[in-house]
Amino acid sequence: MAEQRQPIEHDVIAAARAARQAVQRRRSRTTIAMLATITAAWFVYVTVAGHWVRVGNNWQATLTMVFGSFVAGSTPQGGGAVAFPVFTKVLEVPSEVARTFSLSIQAVGMTAASIGMIIGRRLVEWRAIIIGGATAVVSFLVALFLVSDTSKPFWPAVLPAPYIRVTFTLVLASMAFIVYLGTRVPIRKVDTSLPPMNARLYVALVVAGILGGVFSALTGSGADVMIYLFIVVLFGVDPKVGVPSCVMAMTAVSIVGLLVLGIGDGHLSVQLSEGTTGEVVAVAGQSVSMVEVDGRTAPAFTAGEDGLPAKRFDLFGLWLAAIPIVVWGAPLGSWFASRINARQLVIFAGLLAAAELITTIIFIPDLHRVSGLSIYAVVGLVSMLLGLYLLARYRRVLFGLPPLSPEETLHRGSLDVRPGYERHLGDDG
Repeated sequence: MAEQRQPIEHDVIAAARAARQAVQRRRSRTTIAMLATITAAWFVYVTVAGHWVRVGNNWQATLTMVFGSFVAGSTPQGGGAVAFPVFTKVLEVPSEVARTFSLSIQAVGMTAASIGMIIGRRLVEWRAIIIGGATAVVSFLVALFLVSDTSKPFWPAVLPAPYIRVTFTLVLASMAFIVYLGTRVPIRKVDTSLPPMNARLYVALVVAGILGGVFSALTGSGADVMIYLFIVVLFGVDPKVGVPSCVMAMTAVSIVGLLVLGIGDGHLSVQLSEGTTGEVVAVAGQSVSMVEVDGRTAPAFTAGEDGLPAKRFDLFGLWLAAIPIVVWGAPLGSWFASRINARQLVIFAGLLAAAELITTIIFIPDLHRVSGLSIYAVVGLVSMLLGLYLLARYRRVLFGLPPLSPEETLHRGSLDVRPGYERHLGDDG
């Protein structure tokens, strides 16, 4: 009888496995079909509109987003975490143009990644997405109108550009520090969802959204980072659940940014002097040129002999050149993140943030020349590191999290174990 039962059980398991694999293949084909459709539409538009030369002239954006789109789908840092520093530090693109580009391109890539996650039934924390994401959208809009000079092309921030770049670095560096501390813990419990909600947790998610919205208004990225810090580092959600949740929250902010800045105010409506080449001569239908402001040249809504350098201000060309890359890169990054363990995922994100800190020190000369900026960087970094450290250390008391119970039954999926921990246990035994 036992011998007869064993083949039957084997057949049932094999049939269940085959059915699951068939569903996964169907979902993968659906995702690929969606991405192929978007790519085909882009190809037809570029061909019909005669924009191939424009796309070729902005190859730097294409190359940048090869890595940036992968980061957008696989880490709690959006594509702007790569685009913003590369554009502002290496390509000398103004902060306001880099911000709008980051939001506009994330609205394409992260939306594709989010749809792929939904089709693939990725596990996400919807409460964090709804509460944190909605708050981030509102905060983004409020901050955008408060800190931006809407009378100038591309809405530059009223804050000096070097301070914005350094602030962006401080946020990512702080996250890298907390991620590093997390990897030093030999073993810890992780959950696939938020703990039982209380007033403190609701307030914390709102605060995360507010901070993320402000940073996104300045740099085009940040809502994903702040929500990740709160739900993963402070609330103990599994990073493999936290990352897709943050991607979806940042997707909402990016779409709003594209609608308000790129389309509504016409930042993507960029006219070149010779059709698809030459200088930028109009933005949103208004003539633009470079003028002298406090000893520096800056764009302004005025007609002049010289327009704006296309390599720095052709926002539409930069965006158009990056679209086919992010459409595939962000979903690919999401797939990669689902295949690695939690510690590998957070280490990857931490290394990226560390690289941002190093490049800021190297490529922002004002950091070495302007004492006020140097003091702001040092004081800001120390304050953020200390604040996050104290939050992480006393998180259970501060947020009213339930204490760990020695009687709770744990399984391998609910434990984040540091590599080599099992070997140390064996050595001790």
